[in-house]
Amino acid sequence: MKRLLSLLLLLLFAVPALAQYVAQDPTRYVPNARILGLGKAYIGLADDIGSIYTNPSGLAGIKGWQLSSMSGKFLDEYSYLSFSGLYPMEFGVVGVGFAGTSISGAYATTVEAGSDPDDPIYTIDPTQPQMGNYNNAFVVSYANQMEKIQFLNRLPQADRISLGANLKLFQAALYGDGIVGGNANGMELDLGLKYQPPQPWMSFGATLQNALPAAMGGKLVYASGHEESYPAVLEVGSAFKVIGKKDALRTFGNHELTVAADFDMHPTLIKYPMCWHLGLEWQPIDLLVLRMGIDQDSSGDGNGGLTTVSDSTYGVGLNFGGFRFDYAYHAFAGAPNLENHFFSLSYAVLPLELPKEPIMIDLPPDKHLTFEARVPVSGNVLDSRVKKLEINRAQLKFGLRGEFATSFNLETGKNKIIVEGLSGDNKLIGLAKARILRLRPFPDVSEGYWVRTSVSLLAMQEIITGYPDGMFRPEGNITRAEMATLLMKTKEQARTLGSDTAEAATVAFAPLFVDVPESHWAAQYVKQAAELGVVKGYPDDTFRLKNNITRAEGLAMIARFANVPEDTWVGQFPDVAGAYWAAPIIAGAFKYRLLDYLENKNFEPAKLLTRAETVEMLYKTQYVKDLLGKGILDWDSY
Repeated sequence: MKRLLSLLLLLLFAVPALAQYVAQDPTRYVPNARILGLGKAYIGLADDIGSIYTNPSGLAGIKGWQLSSMSGKFLDEYSYLSFSGLYPMEFGVVGVGFAGTSISGAYATTVEAGSDPDDPIYTIDPTQPQMGNYNNAFVVSYANQMEKIQFLNRLPQADRISLGANLKLFQAALYGDGIVGGNANGMELDLGLKYQPPQPWMSFGATLQNALPAAMGGKLVYASGHEESYPAVLEVGSAFKVIGKKDALRTFGNHELTVAADFDMHPTLIKYPMCWHLGLEWQPIDLLVLRMGIDQDSSGDGNGGLTTVSDSTYGVGLNFGGFRFDYAYHAFAGAPNLENHFFSLSYAVLPLELPKEPIMIDLPPDKHLTFEARVPVSGNVLDSRVKKLEINRAQLKFGLRGEFATSFNLETGKNKIIVEGLSGDNKLIGLAKARILRLRPFPDVSEGYWVRTSVSLLAMQEIITGYPDGMFRPEGNITRAEMATLLMKTKEQARTLGSDTAEAATVAFAPLFVDVPESHWAAQYVKQAAELGVVKGYPDDTFRLKNNITRAEGLAMIARFANVPEDTWVGQFPDVAGAYWAAPIIAGAFKYRLLDYLENKNFEPAKLLTRAETVEMLYKTQYVKDLLGKGILDWDSY
């Protein structure tokens, strides 16, 4: 980075400090109407084709090709014309431009015969051709991001800096009234830099225009031998996106508001004052852009020196379908009675990129749950290179616009649909997939039943089971022994799948409840649940294995099992008193949405818990969600 700055300074001060004759650079005066409407405050903004004439490094951030043109009259005398184009390529962005000014129709004069030599009278000489001049510049631009330039990509901040350069070739001429050798040719070089800090709403830029020293060819040479130098101009600028939908300091609906400020210095013209430029661009809707600015320039001070004058600018832009029409009004303090209007037309096209996803499946959606045995499959081919289509290795037809539609048979459990697009020589262009879980239904859990999906998921994960006759009996009750067994088997399965890393209890059996003999089928599970604090007995040291569990008891077991924290009772249910033993447990379950199905209802703590309610509470716990995510809903395993 230090070497780059040293090179810029070397080129800057290598230009002769004193230039007897100064050549005019038309690229500085006729960029486009957007830049003029911003008071020429554009060095730090530099985000469209106008960068060619201001800060060529700004071209590096443009993704699609653009065209722009502007023509008209300046101060009612000078005709101006500019047009430019750019095209992004793999090795950078290349731009070309033309900017020219001309004046014609000036009559040759002669001294009237007999007039006082000390106070001659000039009259038009019709025998001589009219006089005029033109000044044209042809520009070739190149820009790229520093990180993409091989010998610069290791420098600090390379991913945030863009570099650009212009090679400018000039043609100028004075003609008429017997002028001989009035044709001239010249060349110059612009260097630009743009920096994007981590804050996306700001950007900074710098340009050294006319950086080529006269000794290296940076001058305009007439056929007569007369030479003129192009003064170097060092410009620095910044832009701030104050309001915007993206990468802005603030958001405010669809509004976009950008403020820009530039400073110009002429290091080769010692007495030339520093000038500044200020611009504001407001886009209230996508169609309309409003601009205003202050364009400062040098002017004579009446005593043979130079001072600065500030001219106000205004502009409007209309955007539609890639076209942008820009208008700018620019006042000039030196010509207060002249109207100065500028018009430009630009066209931008986004790059024609191949779609990131050559094939898209609309139906079924990925990670789809269904009870159906067959699902419709439809979508679109988005890449024109696809000539053949296959679904799970079977041929699939598609229409002229890429649309396809078929249906697919599902197996109970995990299914994966893969649609592959192939080229004419059977090379894979791209694919799309849809993962589907076909759920196993129970005959007595009807379509539309409020926990039908949850019942099937927990059954397929073997958290719950049906009866030997194939039924689930969702409205049936569950005993305390069954609940303890259900929860402990779920914990075992969670350990196996890795969603519960707690070590299993290995202590020898010792009765904790007087009514739970070691020989009972649920004894080991009841003991384990008790040791984990999931279940508790009654004051008489009994567990009452065969008792159907109440809603309060069942919720308490599930909450302890799933580590649902207790919470402060604030009357979540009107039929539960704050002093009730399960009130804090109910409050915690309510907070973590295990009881959404009872919203705006009484809790009824003594009501017997149904198998459907057990499924609902378990399914809502994070513990069971994690278990399902490691098991039947582990979509990466499909």
